[in-house]
Amino acid sequence: MIIKGFHDFETSELYAIFRHIYITSEFMSDDFDRKFHTVHQFHNHYHEILRQPGAFLLVAMMDEKPAGYLVLEPNPATKLAHTAWLNMGIVDHFRRQGIGIRLVEGAIKRMADEKKIEIIYLMVRKDNTAALQLYKKTGFDIVAQLEKDTKIGYDYYDGIMMRRFV
Repeated sequence: MIIKGFHDFETSELYAIFRHIYITSEFMSDDFDRKFHTVHQFHNHYHEILRQPGAFLLVAMMDEKPAGYLVLEPNPATKLAHTAWLNMGIVDHFRRQGIGIRLVEGAIKRMADEKKIEIIYLMVRKDNTAALQLYKKTGFDIVAQLEKDTKIGYDYYDGIMMRRFV
């Protein structure tokens, strides 16, 4: 597995990777096509995130094919600038192969080296047992359970907020 960054790809390639992951995962909380009407919108969104100190976007490559992504988005508030939100997704046919663990471990190493981010937060649905297992394996602790945090159709799902100190 090779890990590449945002600038190693054309925006349209990243857009396609992210869109595929969002469409094939039942656990993403947003509608990709509603959020990003165009590749240009997608580019501007991530370009703004990556301008923040400590921010980065990683893409895992397996056999020269994109296998997943991880985005670290620092909190822009002055007194919370030592914290960041982690968001990630794995391409459907690469799931459960350890790629997520390697992405998280690579991100944590990078944060430790850069010394800008001290605490990472993330949200995951309680019924996403594979993701919960991955995050626990990589040192995240449960901070809170948010009852009925996500609504899909008529069904509610609890959310789990997790954090890890770098």
